[in-house]
Amino acid sequence: MSSSALPERHVSDQLTLKGVSVLIVEDSWHVAKGLKSLLEQIGMNVIGPTATTAQAKRLLAEQNPRLALVDVNLKNETASDLVEDLLGQGVQVIVISGYAQPPVSFRKAAAFLQKPFNGKELITVMCAAVEQMR
Repeated sequence: MSSSALPERHVSDQLTLKGVSVLIVEDSWHVAKGLKSLLEQIGMNVIGPTATTAQAKRLLAEQNPRLALVDVNLKNETASDLVEDLLGQGVQVIVISGYAQPPVSFRKAAAFLQKPFNGKELITVMCAAVEQMR
């Protein structure tokens, strides 16, 4: 997931996301690092990444993100309760997973992205989530 994967026509999408705070909850270090790098390159305020729901809830309380990218399955837990907490506080949640379909508990999320996905797909989904906030 590099910014070079983003075509020029997505510059306006990047402007939509500039300055938006996003919490990343992902237990795969490489995926988390790639997400953080891409989102920082387009000017987003990245919170985390974190690999646990407990730390994500602490960051939620401290940082008040507008968006969250949340992996369904973390090392020793699922993110169901975290997603409910985020939604309850008005955070737009984008669920990311290796599953083809999200479990029922994630159907209220703003979007669902199946891994692997590319930067263009992520930016498109995040822009749609930001539009839902307006």
